[in-house]
Amino acid sequence: MDGPSPPLLLSAALLMVAAGALSGYDLTQRTYRGFQWWTCALWLNVVGVGAMALSAQTPSTWPLLRLLLVPWPLLVLLGLRRFDARIGLPGSARTDLGLMATLLVVALLTIPVSADTAALVPLVAASVALLYAAAVTWSVPKGPEATGLRLLGALWLLVALLPSLSGSTLPAAQAALLQVCVVALGALAMAFIVLTMNSQRTERALRLSRRRLSVLANIDMLTQVPNRRRFEELAHRALQSDGAGSATLLLVDIDHFKQINDKLGHAAGDRALKLVSRCTSELLRAQDVAGRHGGDEFVMLLRRSSTQEAMQVAERLVSHLQNQAHAHALPRLTLSFGIVQMRRGESIDETLQRADLALYEAKRLGRSRAVAADGDPDRPVFRSSQRLGLTSS
Repeated sequence: MDGPSPPLLLSAALLMVAAGALSGYDLTQRTYRGFQWWTCALWLNVVGVGAMALSAQTPSTWPLLRLLLVPWPLLVLLGLRRFDARIGLPGSARTDLGLMATLLVVALLTIPVSADTAALVPLVAASVALLYAAAVTWSVPKGPEATGLRLLGALWLLVALLPSLSGSTLPAAQAALLQVCVVALGALAMAFIVLTMNSQRTERALRLSRRRLSVLANIDMLTQVPNRRRFEELAHRALQSDGAGSATLLLVDIDHFKQINDKLGHAAGDRALKLVSRCTSELLRAQDVAGRHGGDEFVMLLRRSSTQEAMQVAERLVSHLQNQAHAHALPRLTLSFGIVQMRRGESIDETLQRADLALYEAKRLGRSRAVAADGDPDRPVFRSSQRLGLTSS
């Protein structure tokens, strides 16, 4: 050859741009474990193709330089194993490294045997590495990364078969040149695929973080029921499809909750709160809404119900709660209820104010009681009062 091969120079230049882009991305963006292996694989191909382009006048050195192109699919595979352990790639990193070392050692020992094998050995070694990597990536189960992995597998299969199929009909020098160019194009495509996989994982992580933040913003973490703000949103949404004044609201308070904390400890208090929320969730209908109002108070919205039906729900809740208390190392808990019927055009906050007055009346009458109220907040009328469960001490 009279000078550097233009295809090799172009391939080396494109690979250098891609390797530089991957390195820059690694420095400036969020990447994951394994990304450096992908960058290393690309730079190794840059060195191999660049060295071949510069030594185009001495093609006798090409067999050894072509061996630099053998490890890249295995290096990418090593990076994939570290990228996300949940991918579940078959085999192990030790197997990948063992195969890489075996191919390189066998090739180094075989190339000097004769001129005929010198051109064939790098092609065979590279094909074995590519086919192995393709088989591993095509064996992964379905998952978020399956599409990217199978694209890599298809790419490696194409890179392995194209030079092998064409090599038998081309002179040795042209077959070697074809293999190098195909590897270079394959490495460029690989860079695009792994960048996409990294970006997709970052996007999934952001979506998961948003979901977690949404849960933290809407759910009381101790009791796992909607917090006050979320309860009001759900209640407002539920009431939009119901007739005005068709729902009842219950404000619930655990009697003498401070004594539970003081005598039995805060862990017992937490168990009491979780037990009340669990019993509430078990008894309410799917159409009803419940939440933690704050402290030891809970709130329930019973859709399409009356105050008398709400009294029955309160009685069943107390009975269920007291039956469960012993299993949770708690005393026989009692509850106080303030119950009101919602009015036409009344907001959730206004209804809660009236329910709070009814709850205060239930406590004033000795707790362990449900009180239903009517009238305006400044002039409440307590229509009915019902003792529930055990007498509170």
